[in-house]
Amino acid sequence: MSPESEAERNALRSAARKCNAELHEAIQANPKTPFDHLPGPIIKKHHAPIAPRFSLPLFLWTIGVLNGQFEER
Repeated sequence: MSPESEAERNALRSAARKCNAELHEAIQANPKTPFDHLPGPIIKKHHAPIAPRFSLPLFLWTIGVLNGQFEER
């Protein structure tokens, strides 16, 4: 389900930015921790408030766009 209004897109991107920032901080704070153990709880925490409207794959894709891994459609 893609965001239909500008307010919805902003809410999704805002949550993705906050999650992305926390992920980068966690990686820098714990460089020896395997990456598989770090992101799960952080992503779930930031996805929970927007979960009723946005799917997890869309949220992860938005984080990837912010990091330059994917192109915006």
